[in-house]
Amino acid sequence: MAAFKFPPDEFIKTLKYLYILSVRYNVICSFSPSEQEKRYNSIAIKIADGEYQRASHIKNSPDYQSLYPANEAFRNAFEYCKMPSRRSSKKIRFLLAEIENNDGGNVGYLDTTLEHVCPYNPDQEWYQHFGEGANDIADRLGNMVLLNRDELEHADYATKKAYYLDTPFTLAKKVAEYDNWDLTNLNHYQSWLADQAVNTWRVD
Repeated sequence: MAAFKFPPDEFIKTLKYLYILSVRYNVICSFSPSEQEKRYNSIAIKIADGEYQRASHIKNSPDYQSLYPANEAFRNAFEYCKMPSRRSSKKIRFLLAEIENNDGGNVGYLDTTLEHVCPYNPDQEWYQHFGEGANDIADRLGNMVLLNRDELEHADYATKKAYYLDTPFTLAKKVAEYDNWDLTNLNHYQSWLADQAVNTWRVD
């Protein structure tokens, strides 16, 4: 409806607001789509009736605001977020690239590969290095970074750390700041990553 009723620039702003809401509401928080459908229908009716004539009318509406997860709720959901990387690689690469780009990067997610810091199927050396929980963190967003090529596989953390420092990727460099890769540092990093996510997908 907004595509027909709004000027092009207002329509583009509307798409941006809905995109940010979708990442917060659907992708990370996994809230009910039925409630979202009801609220979107209400917004569409008000656009059709001429009550909403600009993107800001939608953003500031009770319907939109009732769906929009508050920063703390979104951050908490992101902090321990897992995604099945074998099935959702493209989605994860998109999310990480958006965080990279919000920090001044120029990353095309389709041109990257997804690297697991602690490998998806750890070998015995990684079990000894990472310790308890190595099998539980494979799909944590904090255990994944973007790279240009997938050539590290089961390399040890010292090798990966040196490689990450020599890449153009902000998130890989951030991971390389840690002396070792264990659950404590993974949690610390994903907490930092959650802060970046709040700023990346934010409607003020």
